[in-house]
Order: sequence, then structure tokens, then C-alpha cells
Amino acid sequence: MATAQETYHPSFSDPTADVVLQSTEGTFYRVHSIILRLTSGFFRTMLSLPQPNDPSTTAKIELHVGEPDGVMERVLRMMCGLEIPPWPSLDQVEAALQLIEKWDAPGPLSFIRTAITSPLFAEDPLRLYVLASRFGWEDEAKTVMVQTLKLRLFDGEHDDVLCRLPSRNLLVLLAFHDRCKVRFREALDGTALFSAGNEEPRDCNCGRRRDNISWRLLKAKLVSEFERRPLGDSILADMSGWPESVVCWRVVCACGNPYYDQVSTVRNLKQAIKDAIAVDLPVDTPEM
Repeated sequence: MATAQETYHPSFSDPTADVVLQSTEGTFYRVHSIILRLTSGFFRTMLSLPQPNDPSTTAKIELHVGEPDGVMERVLRMMCGLEIPPWPSLDQVEAALQLIEKWDAPGPLSFIRTAITSPLFAEDPLRLYVLASRFGWEDEAKTVMVQTLKLRLFDGEHDDVLCRLPSRNLLVLLAFHDRCKVRFREALDGTALFSAGNEEPRDCNCGRRRDNISWRLLKAKLVSEFERRPLGDSILADMSGWPESVVCWRVVCACGNPYYDQVSTVRNLKQAIKDAIAVDLPVDTPEM
């Protein structure tokens, strides 16, 4: 029972509120029952049950929630339409989602859904993919799945997170990574974007036969780098300094014509990467 000496959260201290919730730290939160009924399936059910009448308190219901202040305050703020401070970490988001799921609060769940693809959490795309898969957020799962391409999934560092994925979602993720690599290799070997290096036979304008060994060496380097980091961003950032690139751009025919145009090749390489990492297939999500 809350007494005059108990600590009430300053944002939840309205004496007219008829429900008092207590955190694990002993902080009390006064909330109007109508808000809890409208925003939470858990409280809607609980508040529909007959409640004991305690004449010693102005609140009709007092409940020890068993949640820490840091999580409970944020969820209640979302439910009550109050300002929400910036999230300090993805751990806090996951903890809030657990409470939101427990309380069956769709409003706060939608708030977090709109936030998980923000730059604030961009450094942990795999955990975001786990969350999006868990709650069936297909569009968000596709968005963060692309960002997982910067990770080396099999180096052991991500095993704990991967084990949290349902098998179906794990297969979707692995198939996407593999499909990106296959698409990139096919683009590099095709003539649609890289005809100068891949068409056979390929003759210079002067009639001499061209040797495409410099392009084949650059392709091998590109494939190796894309296998390491299939997001492709490191290729565009670093390839100008690769020895294979330098040789490829410098090689010329005996007549003086360059074999490959650097500007158009890099432009086509950007297109090849964009096409390779496109998410154009449905992302399966487990039934909830």
C-alpha cells in the first residue's frame, strides 16, 4: 500500500488517478484506469475483474508490476501520450518490447516499430532483424536485412544473436546474403554492364585483339571483397587504391586507346552493387 512517505514518479503523481503501479525499485506511478483500459489488453482484462475496496487509499487498485523504473516509465509514457526521452541503447528497446508484449499494448509497439530503422540503432542491424522478425514487421525486416550485409555472419561474433532467430527467418537471411553474392558475380561476368571486359572476342578500334587479363584480375578482387562484405560500400570507398584497379585503368592498346573507361566502369559497378543487394523477394515471418 502506498503511503504519504512513498516515492511517486513526478510525471505520474496525479492524486485523482485511480490506479497505482509500483516498480521493482519501489517507485509508484499513478495512472488513470481509463488510459490503461484503452491502451493495454492486459489491464483491460484485469480492471474488468472485481477489485477489493480499501478505504485507506484514494486509489482503487494498487499493483506491484515487477518491472524496473527505466523500462516501466518509458512504456507508461507511450501509453499516456507523454514525451519520450531518447533511447540510450537497443537493450532498453528490447526490454520495453518485452513489457509491451506482456501488457498487450499495440500503441507503444507501433511507436517502437517506427523507430527501429532510425540511424540511432544502425550499428546493430542483426538484432534489429531479430526484433522485426519476431513481431512480423516485414518492411522493417527488409530494410535492416540489407544492413546485415556489412556483417560477417559466420565469424562467431554473432552466434548468440543468430540463435535467437526462428529457423525460417534465419534461412531467409542466409539466402538473401547468398543471393546478393550470386547476383554480383553474374553482373561482373555479364556483358550488360561490363561488355568491354567480358565480350569475346574483343578487338580494339584499331583492329588489334585485346587481352582482358587486367579486367579478370580486378574482377577476382571485386568478388573477394564482396564476399567479405556484401554491402559493397567498402568496394566503392577503397577500390581506387587497389593495385588491380590501377593496372586496369592504365592498360592501353598499342595504338594508345585505353582498354577500359574508368568513369563508366565505376558507374556500372555502382549499379551492379545496387541491383545485387536489392530486396525484391518476400521476407517470411513466423506466425504470431
